[in-house]
Amino acid sequence: MTELKGLAVSPGIAAGTVYFVENTDTAGTAEKTEDKEAEIGRLTCALDTAAEELTGLYNKALNTTDDSVADIFMIHGMMLQDDDFRSRMTALITKNGLSAEAAVSQAAKEFAEDLSESGSDYIAQRGADISDVEHRVIRILTGKNTVQLPDADEKIILAADEITPGMTLMFEKSQLLGLVSCKGSPTSHAAILARSLGIPAVITTGSIMDCTMNGVPCIVDGVHGNVIFSPDVQQFEDADICRKKYEAEQQELLSLRNAPAETESGQKVTLYCNAGSLDDIDRAIECGAEGIGLFRSEFLYLGRSELPTEEELTDVYTKAVKKLGGRKLIIRTLDIGADKKTDCIPMKTEPNPALGIRALRLCFAKQDLFDVQLRAILRAAANGSVSIMFPMICSVSEIRRAKACLTAAAADLEKKKIPHADWLETGIMVETPAAAVISDILAEEVDFFSIGSNDLTQYTLAVDRQNDDVAAYCNPHHESVLRLIELTVKNAHEHGIWCGICGELGADTALTERFVKAGMNELSVSPSSLLQLKKKIRELA
Repeated sequence: MTELKGLAVSPGIAAGTVYFVENTDTAGTAEKTEDKEAEIGRLTCALDTAAEELTGLYNKALNTTDDSVADIFMIHGMMLQDDDFRSRMTALITKNGLSAEAAVSQAAKEFAEDLSESGSDYIAQRGADISDVEHRVIRILTGKNTVQLPDADEKIILAADEITPGMTLMFEKSQLLGLVSCKGSPTSHAAILARSLGIPAVITTGSIMDCTMNGVPCIVDGVHGNVIFSPDVQQFEDADICRKKYEAEQQELLSLRNAPAETESGQKVTLYCNAGSLDDIDRAIECGAEGIGLFRSEFLYLGRSELPTEEELTDVYTKAVKKLGGRKLIIRTLDIGADKKTDCIPMKTEPNPALGIRALRLCFAKQDLFDVQLRAILRAAANGSVSIMFPMICSVSEIRRAKACLTAAAADLEKKKIPHADWLETGIMVETPAAAVISDILAEEVDFFSIGSNDLTQYTLAVDRQNDDVAAYCNPHHESVLRLIELTVKNAHEHGIWCGICGELGADTALTERFVKAGMNELSVSPSSLLQLKKKIRELA
């Protein structure tokens, strides 16, 4: 018996036999070539074949899952067509004399490294998509383009060094009981696909698996993050009990999907979800969210060398509005800086970036960047319920300046006769002690507050939340943090505006009762936390 502790990325508990799939690599292939023209020809043919395969997978995903999953394969196809990616591969052949296989591997490695330096976990995990594309092209180049599949009626636990979306869709959904991967994250597309298909999945970071695992009995616990190979009879029985308990709990939670989030005494709390992509909006709708309380616009900027255009931003924001079908969408203006950086926005190296040019300060410093965002938000708001939220506010003058920019953006659109919203509900992130302390004054300037508890904790306790060495000092339950939150709620209500939390504390059920008693109007959390939070609220007196 071998037990591994890992990261649960898709909930559920399953037991079956392991089916291990090897990730294709360039072992045994030539590193160099003498005939560069022939290698470029081989590469071009392989890329075309890969594109055809991805079109097939896209269509299969549309028929078996949903649009958001199918979009994964559309993204892979776009990666294949990316000019930078293709030019890197071609240059490695023509200038360095690499073989097509070696060029694909090297270009993929460089591309993934660029993404990993974005400062965003979500963008960094797109490296797994690059890996999926790389493996696909190399399989075609080496002629190892087929995998021996198990019998159609065989139930399996799919295992690999790194499970990719394409690998998952090689099997029928009815065959897959669980997934075990040595690499990945909750934001990887393979994890997203597993959740969409309802398949328990665990990432056992740092472990090693190979084909000797084939046929080994296995338990995958996607609730607690455990994987047990060759379990004994008692462990199988315990897993079955846990599975039945988990499924009963999930049925209870699912029954609350359309139930109001209100206490037994009738106090209503609005439950929204945070979102960092269009995929997140799909998951928010699935769990019954009343809207999006924080739509992070950073994902449109991270991991790219050129700024998104106004048309691109408008298109994404409009898609988000339409997906929500009348539910509220609160868009936070760009919060780049500190721990989030991107090549498309050059920034100076600062000694204390968390205290430097970030968020609204960056937008004020780069007015064109800000104006494009504001116009895109106003244009998208013509299609539904959209609110705008400014991050990192510390003073009244900053709010007034931001609102003046918004008014100017609307006037510009009016002059150009471009359809846009006539008015936007306007709010601010309360994430500095300064904003909390003068929240009575700030409340006179806006329509709502949304408390960013992550940064509020960091700035209140003078603790860098990105520094593991001081992690023990970063206590979001610190009384000073909670009192600032309660002060903010009190001042909001006294001035007739609503107040919510969009930071991690919003999902902390140990504090839910305190927040509700303080009169918190809204909580915005991850989709995976929403139903459990609703259950907690409904149990309060």
